[in-house]
Amino acid sequence: MPAAALPSWTEVFPWAETAILACGFVWGAMLGSFLNVVVHRVPRGASVVHGRSRCPRCGAAVRPRDNVPVVGWLLLRGRCRDCAAPISARYPLVEAGCGLLLTAIAAVDLVSGGVDRILVRGEWLPWAQFAFHGITALTLVAWVLIAAAGSRVPGTAALGAVIAAGLAAVAVPAVLPCGVLPAGGTWPAGQPRLAALVAWAAGTAAGWVASGGAQSRSQAAVTLLGAACGWQMVAVVMAVTAAGRLGRRWAERITARP
Repeated sequence: MPAAALPSWTEVFPWAETAILACGFVWGAMLGSFLNVVVHRVPRGASVVHGRSRCPRCGAAVRPRDNVPVVGWLLLRGRCRDCAAPISARYPLVEAGCGLLLTAIAAVDLVSGGVDRILVRGEWLPWAQFAFHGITALTLVAWVLIAAAGSRVPGTAALGAVIAAGLAAVAVPAVLPCGVLPAGGTWPAGQPRLAALVAWAAGTAAGWVASGGAQSRSQAAVTLLGAACGWQMVAVVMAVTAAGRLGRRWAERITARP
């Protein structure tokens, strides 16, 4: 009797891609809820670890069931359970936005190459890339929100994030693009850790220079973007930003004409 054919991984793990993307959204929404705490407390010098979240109007502690990302705000209809004070829609929007962001990263790092890599072959590199890119993206989101609130990112936090990106790139070179030359490719050949270190240094320097150094409020975010994604990403972001500014000025001139 011929041996029965083994089932494919798609039969063993049905809906695997959908489950991974759903987990990415839930995880991102939970981290987005934590970012809301960070953005609220860090500028005030409060701890982000100790103390429960409270209503800024009546001081009542937020109940655990009301802390469920997005869903809690919807069930409360955007108001405090105790004093009925309005709760800003920024909170569920940040949570949902972070959920969608991590879903997109999971789609690229975990799903696009086939989920059999992580479910069957047990490859760990996709998880490392997902963690690196996710942490970097959420850190940038937190810094942008802090800057939008009129505060500055602490210098120690910015420096620590840039150093952490460099250490991660050297430990796992595949998480950071190593093509530091305009022609692309990996340099130095056969030395991936040195290539990652060079790419990190070039990206960090490009981000610092492009953002105007310490004079710019966006300096920390752009520098981290360069450290985590390479100088090429800094060039793309600055080009898009410049194009947007030119477009806005052109539109203002057109609308100002009689």
